[in-house]
Amino acid sequence: MNHLIIDGYNVIHAIPTLQKTLLHDLNVARELLIHSTAQLTHKRKFRATVVFDGIEPTEHNKHTVHAPIHVIFSSPVSADTRIKQLIKNSKQRTSLVIISSDREIISFATAYSCQTHTAKHFANLLAEEDDTVTEKSDISLTPHQIKEWLKIFGEK
Repeated sequence: MNHLIIDGYNVIHAIPTLQKTLLHDLNVARELLIHSTAQLTHKRKFRATVVFDGIEPTEHNKHTVHAPIHVIFSSPVSADTRIKQLIKNSKQRTSLVIISSDREIISFATAYSCQTHTAKHFANLLAEEDDTVTEKSDISLTPHQIKEWLKIFGEK
């Protein structure tokens, strides 16, 4: 089974709608990426780890289940350093798929026999999956997420 290691902010910046959301609310942008990735991994049957720079926000909803997604906030090191550590520590490097457009990470991953894809390639995969999603989602939003969406788009 492939295991994706995703450079979170790198992918957010590769998706125009998430990049715009990032300007208004960092947490919502992250949650949307995680949610989309969770749908893709569930459908395609692989695991994923999303790595974000920084510390885990206090308002991050620890009760939200993103299985088979594992979310890592990299503090006190950078996301790049944390991704490299994950690659080095893996016992199954050939099953790792590193998602980033950072040339240094791609070179590092390639040297360790990992598969690589750019953030844009992954963004295109997510877009393809969004096109095939039915209207009814099997993942519900938390009250906090609903509040955040209402703040962004306004209550009707």
